Amino acid sequence: MSTLRTTVLVGVDGSPASDHAIAWAAAEAARLGKSLNLVHVVETATLDLPGRTTDGISEELVRAATRILEEGRAQALRRQPELTVETMLVHERNVPAGLRQYAGDAAEVVVGHRGRGGFGGLLLGSTALHLAGHYPGPVIVVRDQDRPASGEIVVGLDLVDDPGSALDHAFAAAAAREARLRALHAWRPAPLAVEVGVDLQITADGLRERLATALAPWRSRHPNVEVVEEVVVGHPVEMLGQTSAGAGLVVVGSRGRSFPLGSVSHGLIHHARCPVAVVRPYE
Repeated sequence: MSTLRTTVLVGVDGSPASDHAIAWAAAEAARLGKSLNLVHVVETATLDLPGRTTDGISEELVRAATRILEEGRAQALRRQPELTVETMLVHERNVPAGLRQYAGDAAEVVVGHRGRGGFGGLLLGSTALHLAGHYPGPVIVVRDQDRPASGEIVVGLDLVDDPGSALDHAFAAAAAREARLRALHAWRPAPLAVEVGVDLQITADGLRERLATALAPWRSRHPNVEVVEEVVVGHPVEMLGQTSAGAGLVVVGSRGRSFPLGSVSHGLIHHARCPVAVVRPYE
């Protein structure tokens, strides 16, 4: 989470999941001392309606979108009265393009787990995963359930790719919340590993050592963050999904190799029980 970025941006569409995203984003913006920017995207490519304005957008749709933004702003201010809240109505070919267009100053982009569907809707996971591949900052996917942003921070690591961006975000999130950080690596033995004489205990011990080595620089920079290191046997989506039940946030990178984190990110967006932060690797 960059201190130079001044806002938390949240995509809104008037759905229940959008309301949960607004609530989470408002609390996050207040915690980080940043403003909140609510953005509603009207997808111009799918519109063919009468009563158009000069730029081809239905006047009725604009009124409805404006109402969604006004209601979202009121909701955010009810939860965080001191927060600076701005709204933006964007006309763009699709939702990810519209959000990216105004995300330049955003420390984080927040979207709901599912949207209204059709034009203007935030489709299940697809918006977040698209943004994660094109936006350099963290993309947070908020589940459509009302739960406090409490509990430990969990970061999933594959011990193959550079974990820098994910660890930066995870440690900063834990420090801001004064929460414990759980660093988890999930692995699965190769087929027939035991039969050919592979010592799984030695393998697990080696993975724990690699995890500790990867975390050491961040532990040094964040001495006040309590860190739990965990190496478990199982698929990353299943293991992180189980751990998410008691977490305030799960952080993963947007891609990997041994278990491509694109797949892990996609799986967690569907199955995690808390918000998921998808963090793109540094260039």
